[in-house]
Amino acid sequence: MMRRSLRGFFTPPLFANDENKTRIAGYVHLIALVFMAAIVGFIAFSKISSGVFDLNWFDGILFSFLLAIFGISEFSKRGYVQQAGLALVVILWLAVNGTAFYGAGVRDTSFIANFAVLLATGLLLGWKAAAALSGLTIAAGIGLAYAEVNGISPAVYSPNSPLIVIQGLAVIFLIFAVFIYLLISGLENAIQTTQAGTRELEEANRELVSARGRIEENRNELLLANEQLKRRAERISTIANISKTLTLVQEIEQLLPSVVATISQRFGYYHVGIYLLDEPKQVANLRAASSEGGKRMVKRGHRVLAGSTGIISFVMERGEARIALDEGVRPAKFENPDLPETRSQLVLPLKVKEIVIGALDIQSVQPNAFTEEDTSILSILADQAAIAIQNANSAEQALNALRNAEIASRQLSGKAWRGYAETLKVRGYRYDGVKPEPVKDAVRSSAAESSLSIPIRVRGHVIGRLKLSPPDGSRRWTEDEIAMAEATAERVALALEGARLLDDAQRKAARETFLSDISAKLGTSFQLDSILRDTVQELGESFRNATVSFQLINPSETERGNGRDSEK
Repeated sequence: MMRRSLRGFFTPPLFANDENKTRIAGYVHLIALVFMAAIVGFIAFSKISSGVFDLNWFDGILFSFLLAIFGISEFSKRGYVQQAGLALVVILWLAVNGTAFYGAGVRDTSFIANFAVLLATGLLLGWKAAAALSGLTIAAGIGLAYAEVNGISPAVYSPNSPLIVIQGLAVIFLIFAVFIYLLISGLENAIQTTQAGTRELEEANRELVSARGRIEENRNELLLANEQLKRRAERISTIANISKTLTLVQEIEQLLPSVVATISQRFGYYHVGIYLLDEPKQVANLRAASSEGGKRMVKRGHRVLAGSTGIISFVMERGEARIALDEGVRPAKFENPDLPETRSQLVLPLKVKEIVIGALDIQSVQPNAFTEEDTSILSILADQAAIAIQNANSAEQALNALRNAEIASRQLSGKAWRGYAETLKVRGYRYDGVKPEPVKDAVRSSAAESSLSIPIRVRGHVIGRLKLSPPDGSRRWTEDEIAMAEATAERVALALEGARLLDDAQRKAARETFLSDISAKLGTSFQLDSILRDTVQELGESFRNATVSFQLINPSETERGNGRDSEK
């Protein structure tokens, strides 16, 4: 406990995050310790040198100053640093000059201690306070001299022994040396701190310059990235617009020229061509091109064989994009008389569900026009073009299938109507204003200009005619009457086709009903005689105008008969 108390007494206070306050508090602490030590040493030395150890009133005053200095030191430890510094300077100045007043006046060694007080003032309160205290000390010296000359002060000049003078000077010089040390060390610390700050500032400046360089590099990279993103966004937007345009074209012969022309115009490429594989996937034909040279190649029927050497064949075989660049000397791979200005080439596979159907050939007049980014972006366009081509092919195939189905339907419809018309007893009616009458004989077409004859068409076949003959041969039919008659003819055709289909469906239903009934009836019979009898009876009831017979024959006789027929 005692050791801790002593350590706390001799340890200067520290104030976190306030370097100036800590420095001044350290000065207060050291100055207080020095002066307290000086007072104790002075009293002890004076008692020993004089041989008188009794305490007098002057010793009491010195002890009072010691206690005051100690209180000031403790006061500064509690954070009142400026106040403690001011109080310490005032106490020291009063102690020094009070001692001189009751001692030898201005000749007293204690008066010389004003120099130490001035140094302490400069350390604690700054140079302005030290300058003010210097003027006050000069005035105090003049006052001490005046008081001594006029007998106001008790100071009486008496030559002291050299030992006493040396003693006072030694104490003063010791204090002065301590203050000089504090001042110089403070200056050195300040210089070192300044130098360290300068080095830190230089280092910070270097780091700042380096950071500025990195920021500039990052800025350039960001600008480049922004330009790339902007260019990529523009290209993707262009691809989206092209894809939207491609979806509007369904015919393959119109789609392919539209694709190559749009890509060439939007991206500014020298040549764009589309190769499509044939059905055996052995030959890729150039189907469309944007450049004049490419169009000449299309007219000549230019094609690339599968497995041949060349970038087109390689891409279609591997299903991977490939770039060919001109590295300074024009290579043989660009020697094409139809495309003499090519310096870079990018070929992309046209794939639908990982199946290669062709290749998109893009060529530029720039030596290094294509990058990996161009490949990734234009691959999207190639995929969209492949889908559009596949859709166009599918649409064309569907259209051909629909056309064939329509032709087959017309043929079947015509055949059905020819057979159906032969079964009809009445093939038409005629209305003369009184009542409708059936037409028994075929009516010949009238050549009168006033008659209006409108064909009845079902799936392209004329199955009848609607004829309007006015009683007045000079009558002319109006457009509304003609339109009404034609609309009636269309609806009659639909109604007749519906009736025929219904009749056909009913016949098929009756046939299925008959077969179902006879199958059910025969299924309940297990005797040969009843099966034969039921069969001819059911068929006879269904075909009322026919005689039905059923006779079993020997298969061997049939075979012998067939053999004789073959010999003949």
